[in-house]
Amino acid sequence: MKQRHISATALVLAVTTSAWAAGIEPYPNAVQAESASITTREQVVAELREAQRLGQMTSGEAGYPRATFGDEFGSTSTLGDSRQLRARIHAETIEAARLGLLGSGEGSPPIATAEQEKLITVAGNHAVDDFQSAQRTLRTAGK
Repeated sequence: MKQRHISATALVLAVTTSAWAAGIEPYPNAVQAESASITTREQVVAELREAQRLGQMTSGEAGYPRATFGDEFGSTSTLGDSRQLRARIHAETIEAARLGLLGSGEGSPPIATAEQEKLITVAGNHAVDDFQSAQRTLRTAGK
């Protein structure tokens, strides 16, 4: 039994060592490090400014326009001031909770009717209006 183990080990070593006979070569070649760029930082900044000037730079993922939110009730707004967005979301969440639309657990979530969605949107719009009027008041008080 012991001789079989020794013979099997010798056979495995003989087969595997021949694979290393040619030496270690990196595979695939694409894994090898590329040479460093010879472009200077100033050149890169100049190229960036030129692309921005020509309108070739996109914002967002894959060149999509800035995200907007809204619906058929006319509450479309481009994401802007985070405080304004936070006020809108807070008011809409409170309204949805008042209407019993915030589900919990693993059951089916409640689905809002068109009228309920309109009420939620109106609450968000009121919050944005209140926020904007407060901002105007602060600006005029500061003058």
